[in-house]
Amino acid sequence: MNTGHIQKSNTQIKFAFAAFLAVLLYVITYKYNLNILSIGNISDLLEHTIPAESITADTFWSVWLIRPYILWHLCVKFFIQFCSMPTFHAAACTCGAFAVFNYYVTFWILEKVSVHITKKDTAVISAVVSAMLSLVQPLYIPWINAYQYEGQFSINPIFNPTHMAVKPFGLLAFAVAVDLLLRYKEKDTIFFKGEKSKKWLYVIFALFLFLSTIAKPTFIYMLIPTGIVFVLIELVIALLRKDKSWKKTWNLMWKLACACLPSLIYLILEYSAFYIWGGTSEDASVAIYPFLTGWHLYSANVPASIVMGMSLPLWMIITSPRYFIKSVEGRLGALAYAVGALEFSFFVETGERLAHLNFAWPLMSGMLLLWVMAGCRLIQRTVSEDDSLKNKLIISVGWILLSIHVFSGLYYINPSAYIL
Repeated sequence: MNTGHIQKSNTQIKFAFAAFLAVLLYVITYKYNLNILSIGNISDLLEHTIPAESITADTFWSVWLIRPYILWHLCVKFFIQFCSMPTFHAAACTCGAFAVFNYYVTFWILEKVSVHITKKDTAVISAVVSAMLSLVQPLYIPWINAYQYEGQFSINPIFNPTHMAVKPFGLLAFAVAVDLLLRYKEKDTIFFKGEKSKKWLYVIFALFLFLSTIAKPTFIYMLIPTGIVFVLIELVIALLRKDKSWKKTWNLMWKLACACLPSLIYLILEYSAFYIWGGTSEDASVAIYPFLTGWHLYSANVPASIVMGMSLPLWMIITSPRYFIKSVEGRLGALAYAVGALEFSFFVETGERLAHLNFAWPLMSGMLLLWVMAGCRLIQRTVSEDDSLKNKLIISVGWILLSIHVFSGLYYINPSAYIL
């Protein structure tokens, strides 16, 4: 008997299992979005679908002016034009496709990080956690806040197709950024081990960051400031050493800045489209308001809202603080959430767009990165050989919290199914 062949076949079963979960996620996402569109009520999904349907060679400029983050809309138009799909089905299909794309990117990140740290095969558990992360929503506690989403916010605002489209590109840019920082620290990379040249990693980072900007610019509103804070901390540490290691940090900084240039140029165009060329309402502008002004529009108790939206990441930080301080990926994920939360705490759009809370999107982008890193840490603890009572308790509570978030996600998708 060829045991090596059997072992290899078993390895492939894990990816067959991941494929099954991906199809299940596609069906759920497709059906949800088709239902939302069929209802006919005003929603973010409908308001993005109508411009997507109207894209032609003659109307492209006018559509781009109001939707300069046009990647999702072009995908919808592709399905309408070349697959002869009805408009609503094309929009739902596009949402499902991006959900599957995000699922596989998350699966890849979870497995790569977990294998890098534990040196164990974690494909099955990574596939499960990735599927669960695709469905999680804030804990539903109506007597604290009647709005499950507003105030708590979510890594899966499935009603907003452009944010769901930016997630996989943002995660890919994050993964490359982690590898670049690991190379800077002269450590083994996690995701792109075959990339011997640092230059190619900068090119890949620039590409994913640019695609994220076309999908929705709010992700780089969070990621670039996060990167700036990270490398500035590194620069201060290097200067304190007084050994000229700051030159190495400076070399990293200007190369990252060059990689960000294409995205920043397109971001300026998007900003001009909105606020200069008339793509949004005339009274709208970006402003700094007193602390938590925007957050308090939908939440009377911001700390409680944070706990309801982030219970698993907070649990993993409390129980594994070293991971989120010492590891590059953990620290970058935690810093991303802190930066996103800080931006949302002060920045708003004025006028009639104040209630839209569009600076909540950078917050949710930071939430995504911290959630994924929390998922990585939960996997690492689950497959570890630590048999202590403390570790068992941490794992049990972690999986309970993750499961409750998933249940809350199922309630969010179909609340009528849970009315007793």
